Amino acid sequence: MIYEGKELNTIGEVFDEALRCAKTDKASDFFKAYVEYILNTNGEVNTYAEAEEMAKSNLGYFAGYYDRKTIDIIYKTYQCSHPIFGDKPYDVSPQEAFKKGVEYGKRAKETLKN
Repeated sequence: MIYEGKELNTIGEVFDEALRCAKTDKASDFFKAYVEYILNTNGEVNTYAEAEEMAKSNLGYFAGYYDRKTIDIIYKTYQCSHPIFGDKPYDVSPQEAFKKGVEYGKRAKETLKN
């Protein structure tokens, strides 16, 4: 993805740019560019709504690796959450994380079968 002349090659680079933009007035422009990038490059995404959902899922998931402050900034700015742990992944215990991960895996496996 290229945004404002910068080539963003990894989800980490995309996330860093999303975080930087979340702290400015450029968040909306960045998000639109990211959604359009997904729509134009992911052959499994057919609509803008699907691309938007994937962008939110990606940002929500990746934010889960960061501290509470970063998570809250990303979730509030991009109106997203972690696709497995919801809007407060920092409150999920290791046991809950394991259980939710197993449940998510079972659902994903069922989806692939159909």
